[in-house]
Amino acid sequence: MTTDELYQAQMENRFLKETIAALREELEKERICRDDDVQKALADAHDNIKQLKETVNSLRHAMEKMAIEHDKDKQKVIADNHDETNQLRGMVDAMRYEMERRKIQYEDEVATIRRSDREELQQLEEAIYTLRQKLEGYEKR
Repeated sequence: MTTDELYQAQMENRFLKETIAALREELEKERICRDDDVQKALADAHDNIKQLKETVNSLRHAMEKMAIEHDKDKQKVIADNHDETNQLRGMVDAMRYEMERRKIQYEDEVATIRRSDREELQQLEEAIYTLRQKLEGYEKR
């Protein structure tokens, strides 16, 4: 091998080493770029997951709040109905009492009127008897 050939081989060897180094550097840059893209995609995915979790928590909180409000409204309706039922029962009891009181009063008035009628009838019968006795006494004379 001649000096020229040796020089040529050294130059080719050097060129190949530089090419390998350049390719390694390019591969490293590509790997770094890919790693950055993967990291960015992971970060975006984590951000998306975080936002979705926050949305889920927010919706869960809103649903729990709605359930609590619904329960409050339901309890209020039940309480209002209970109060109204008690008021209506009170009114029915008062009306029943008043009706019973009036019935007793009516029966007492009817009994008083009948007693008064009987007494008046007895008085009239006695008056008729007395007048008949007087009339018979006048007729005998």
